[in-house]
Amino acid sequence: MRSPCVPAALALLAFTPSLLRAEDVATEARAKAEPAPTTRNFGNLRVGGSTANGNGRPELCLELSPVAFLSVESCGTGSGFLHGDPEPEVAHFRAKLRLASFEVERWGTFQPFLAGGFAEAQVGRDDPGFQFSGTDKRRVATTGPEGGLGLRFLRPLAAGFELVGDFNFSLAWLPHAPELIQPGDTWLPSASLSFGVGF
Repeated sequence: MRSPCVPAALALLAFTPSLLRAEDVATEARAKAEPAPTTRNFGNLRVGGSTANGNGRPELCLELSPVAFLSVESCGTGSGFLHGDPEPEVAHFRAKLRLASFEVERWGTFQPFLAGGFAEAQVGRDDPGFQFSGTDKRRVATTGPEGGLGLRFLRPLAAGFELVGDFNFSLAWLPHAPELIQPGDTWLPSASLSFGVGF
């Protein structure tokens, strides 16, 4: 008499390749449906807001990344370039060092970073250049070192482009800010949030 387990075992062996193939097909279909995660951003343009700017204008940021772990960016309202309003503004010029990169399924890539550079505070229409050792002649602008940390978010869109989000905290030391025609604090903390498109 044949054991009832033998036919069941034979049937299981016969169907195993089909089940494995079906699982492979499902995995391939899922991979085609979901865009590949983005871990490398070469450049992006973002728009957002910063607590350092009380003039009501959006903050614009341009970021370029010559190597995967390091980028340089410039952020500000575009004063003197896009508009001539003499409203108070703080512009940031910094390098960002990526600390890690991790994927969150169905969300995208998250990249914490450290930032270092300098900030320029201006309370009116300033002259070209940066004033690290004081203020400009009209006492409307001064510059000082800045450091910070933040988190970048990348989500694939299409054709090599991605949605880019950036949230960061920074602290600038502006030793000559009290000498401006509208005196400011020596220490300037700020937080900013911006979103845009990159490749």
